Amino acid sequence: MKKSATLGFGFAGVAASVLMAACSQPTAQTSGVETRVDASTAKVKLAPPITTVKPGASVVFSDPDPTVMTRGNTAVIEVTLNEGYPSGTLTLTATGEAGLSVLGGQAQTEFDMAGRTTHTWRVDVVAEADGVHYLNLLATADPKEGIPQSRAHAMRVEVGNWKTVEDERQAAKTLEATPSGEMIVILEAEETIR
Repeated sequence: MKKSATLGFGFAGVAASVLMAACSQPTAQTSGVETRVDASTAKVKLAPPITTVKPGASVVFSDPDPTVMTRGNTAVIEVTLNEGYPSGTLTLTATGEAGLSVLGGQAQTEFDMAGRTTHTWRVDVVAEADGVHYLNLLATADPKEGIPQSRAHAMRVEVGNWKTVEDERQAAKTLEATPSGEMIVILEAEETIR
């Protein structure tokens, strides 16, 4: 079985080489007579780049520089976003990961989407530990006509001596060498199949 896979790959490589060789020598046929075309003057039109848009709400969050704060103190994070709806309600929810808490009534807010496209939201957070944390944001657009859709975003928050904490975290990871000599980190995982 291993041989057939190798032969299949070899055949594909030979076919690709033949195809490339044929393409590198462009020819033009005029009145039954074949003439050579100078490859340096031949123009090739490339396809447009492939762009992928994730499905979800028509909401774009600004991505400012990371918020820098000290442990135990409150920081204000200004969240700015644009939406593309003519009407309806935009609901925003903020949650902090472990070590970062969102204070008071700033955990959720609503905006009217009629007539405005840019919204600014003040979120107060407090950090309980040094390191890099993320403020998780969820925007749910509920247009008057259409189906509610959501979009998630995470904003980086650097707390205290975050660089030292990240360096220690990286140093704690055990590196192992692969047979090719590449150094990798082995992460444990558990899979449940139902």
